[in-house]
Formats: sequence, structure tokens, C-alpha cells
Amino acid sequence: MKGRTVDISFAIDREAKRAAYRQIMSGITAMVRDGQLVPGDKLPSERELALLLGTARGTVKKAYDRLCTNGVAQSAVGSGTFISMGQDVITTNRKQQAVKSIEALADELIGQGFSHREIETHFNLVMNKYKSREGIVSIAVVDCSPEALYTFEQQLGYIPGISMEKVLLEALRKERSPSDMLSPYDLIVTTQTHYDELCELMPRLSGKIMQVVLSPDRQTVIELAQIPKDRQVGSICISEIYMNVISRFMTRDIQPRNKLIAGGPGSVRNEFLKDKDYLILPPQHVVENAGGFELDDFKRRGGRIIYFNYQIERGSLIHIEERISSILKARSGRDYE
Repeated sequence: MKGRTVDISFAIDREAKRAAYRQIMSGITAMVRDGQLVPGDKLPSERELALLLGTARGTVKKAYDRLCTNGVAQSAVGSGTFISMGQDVITTNRKQQAVKSIEALADELIGQGFSHREIETHFNLVMNKYKSREGIVSIAVVDCSPEALYTFEQQLGYIPGISMEKVLLEALRKERSPSDMLSPYDLIVTTQTHYDELCELMPRLSGKIMQVVLSPDRQTVIELAQIPKDRQVGSICISEIYMNVISRFMTRDIQPRNKLIAGGPGSVRNEFLKDKDYLILPPQHVVENAGGFELDDFKRRGGRIIYFNYQIERGSLIHIEERISSILKARSGRDYE
């Protein structure tokens, strides 16, 4: 193998705490990154570089061996050490292009209404997923209604690097040892309503429990407010608890005059729907998962459906994302060079 022999443009910092062989590795890698060294270039011999930098030959050998292991350099017996033809050190131009790509994405997200803090949190979540050797944060979401649990699942499901388990509060109350049931999880998420109870049920896990705020989304509030006073309104839910949540957010003038707790497929009967103008349902993804909501005839005759969509408030969502990011960062907590 032949190639031009180049001058070394760095020196060893005697005051630095970093080992000399690491400084040599970093210096050569930086020269490759800046285009001062290109594939095929011949590095000074171990003896020459040791004399130039004022260090031991063994130190240079150790640096060269590591560079060869990392694919930055390659050694040819009798010829010397060369910058590898297959090295993939990111050049300055590639770094500049990467920065431009990140800036373009940030501009796009800002244009979509994300705050700087949210963008930083999302970026950290994605990067920590790659850095974490465990890779997965396990979350238990706890609430008293299946409808709210489905809402948690939908709104947290986009976060990379997590697995999620839905836990009904009633089932947890019946457990002999709730702490044993949920101790394997990294994070336990619940609403403000149930936070204190969970801390009392599982005092040794209180550090893992976090509370979030749920509220109807803007579209739901608008649609409920626009129901005319003279219309017949019905509501169908999987659980009575969620039915009570819906009633709580209705106006005094507009309350579901008839309510039905759906018990499974076929439980929504035509006689319940025949005189209704409006029907208030849990979120659409809940309806699709639950089954038994046969509403085609109702919609064909002009019946209006309003999906009562709960959402995790923005501040709570950011808090969850930051907690997940902290867990992943703590796991990876090593100095990646």
C-alpha cells in the first residue's frame, strides 16, 4: 500500500488529564474529519511520531492499534499504518449538513406549535433510546375506567422506547400486595384524582408514581356547547364511572336524558337509539376496541355522534416525557466517546 506521508498538526497536552494515546487518537481522527488526512494517507511510523510528540513509542503503538480496531486506520506489514479506505469518520462538511438538517426539523416543529422545551425533550427521548442499553421503559397506567386507560394508551403510545400496561384501579385495590404487582414497572402514571390513593396503597413505590391532568379536548367542549336545547341526547359508555365524567362536563341545560352502560357486543339496541338526536360516546378508538356499538342506522337517519375525548394536558405530557428521558439517561449514564 502506498500513500502520501503527511505532517501531524497536533501536540500532546501535558497538563490534560486525558491519556496521551487517547489524545493521539483524537488528533488523528480530527485531521480526518477536517480533510487534512484522507483515505490512503500514510501515518508517520511509531518511532517518528513518538519523537515528534515527545512520548513513548508504546503510546503511539497503542493509539495506532485502537485506530485500526475502530476502522479509522489500517496496518500493512512492512509498509506502515494508513488511513483506512473504509473509514467512516464524519467530515466537517457532513457535520455541517447534519446541523442544517436538525435546524430544518426544529424550524418545522416550531412551525407546528411545539415549544423549544418540547422539541428538546423529544430529541432527548429519541437519542436516549439509542444510547440506552436496556432500550425500554416500562410504564403502568392506572385509572378507574377502561375508557381513560385507552386514552392513556393512545396519547402515550407515540413515545419511543416504552412499553405500557393498563391497570384498572379496582383490580389493584383487590390485590393483596399492590406494590408487588407494580414494582417491576419503571413508572406508574395516574390522574390527580387517584394519586393520593395510589401513594397510600403502595408507599414504597411513591417515587415511581406521577400524577397527570386529564381534561376534555377543545373540539369536545365546542361540540357539547353547540347541542341545541330541544334535542334528545343519549350517552353510551363501557363504565358508569366514565358516564359520570361525561355528565359532569355537560351544561345544566343539556344533559343526557337517557344513559346506557354498554355491556358488550349487541348491547346497544335500536329502541335506545330511536328517539335520540345526539349520542355522546367515549373516544372513537375506545368504541372500536370495545365492540357492540352498532350505530349505522342511527347515523343514516341523521343522528349526530359526539366523541367525548379526554386528553393529557400539555404540561403533564411534557413531565411524563422528561421522566422517561431521565430514566433512559440514567441507564445509559456512561461516557460515550
